Amino acid sequence: MKQNIREISSAELAVFKKKMKMLGKFKGKNTELITLYIPEGTDRSTVMNQLTDELSQSSNIKSPTTRKNVQGALRKITTFLKKINFKIPKNGLVVFSGNVSETEGRSDIRLFTVNPIKDLKVKLYWCDSEFHLAPLEEMLAPNEYFGIIAIDKNEATIAQLFGKKYEILYHTASTVPGKTRAGGQSSQRFERLREEATQDFFKKISEKANNYFLPYGEKLKGIIIGGPGVTKRYFINKDLIHHELQKRIIGTVDTSYTDESGIREIVQKSGELLKDTELMKEKVLLENFLGEIARDGLAMYGQKEVEEALEQGKAEKLLVSEAIDWIVVEKLCGTCNKTEMEIFKDPDKYDPAKLKCSCGGNVEVMEEVDYLDYIVEKAKDTGAEVSVISTETGEGKQFYEGFGGLGAILRYK
Repeated sequence: MKQNIREISSAELAVFKKKMKMLGKFKGKNTELITLYIPEGTDRSTVMNQLTDELSQSSNIKSPTTRKNVQGALRKITTFLKKINFKIPKNGLVVFSGNVSETEGRSDIRLFTVNPIKDLKVKLYWCDSEFHLAPLEEMLAPNEYFGIIAIDKNEATIAQLFGKKYEILYHTASTVPGKTRAGGQSSQRFERLREEATQDFFKKISEKANNYFLPYGEKLKGIIIGGPGVTKRYFINKDLIHHELQKRIIGTVDTSYTDESGIREIVQKSGELLKDTELMKEKVLLENFLGEIARDGLAMYGQKEVEEALEQGKAEKLLVSEAIDWIVVEKLCGTCNKTEMEIFKDPDKYDPAKLKCSCGGNVEVMEEVDYLDYIVEKAKDTGAEVSVISTETGEGKQFYEGFGGLGAILRYK
């Protein structure tokens, strides 16, 4: 597949995350899954000689099946590196290969590549029962967060928003007495007890917020506090939240709830406060796409239509759902020596052993990639802007279920 060297974009980040998730699912029957980390500038001969040495040493593996699978993976990696002429992207390259078959006694040796989203520092050869992903997973730590607190006198929920997702960090109910007095208590004493219990509850929530959000430092871009009535403002005015976090409170939102529903309500009502986040940008983009579709304007959907629009340079923006799990295979024919691409929309029906060339000859699978990766590269070649749509929102689910997860906003018809 063609290698592109560019700065990281939100689309490339989405591709990277999806690859990490996919690679993490593979488990080998024995130590036969190979991981090769190659930083930019790595000496070609050093790597190729190491692969040759590993191939030679693998002949000592006692299990015939494991030996065959390890040698097959090593040969596949060597062939791939020769095919790309050892052209390593600026952030480095990671190659994964091995037998990923879940059927005992059957070999399904496949090869995957990952372009790191940050500069690769480690050079590594690793053979194990799973692919070694730790150095890549470290690159996925979010660069910015928003804190969200939904609170009233009865309960509170603390969450963090990063990228297009929110995560509940803490939820609790309070012990503040209701407004009905217990028998024999004066109204004055009862109100004092309620005030003390409220103060203790607010102090507890503030301490939790401090513990969660202070460690983020400059990565914390803002805090939004929501809840019914005036309680949220009362909570802020108590000055229980750390002074550094007080500076980062960017707004309040009226909500009907203070549980997870309240967190969702805050996110939905904070469009202006969160306008520069990936979540809100995606929401606006989908609204634009749906509007164009509704009036038969500058938008289209469907694989054939979108790919043709890309090839003709008509697509200004590509929208592709992260839920699409198609596989794109690059195969080399041993008869006519021709390279072909084939797309499998049902991964369960993909069987490398049954692949054939259009001429009828047997083929070798050179590389397989996720369709998301494939279509993003096609979009880059035509100058189209790419947005990977999550399924975390109602609009994102509608885009996948109603439009097949593939659409385009056009420059012209």
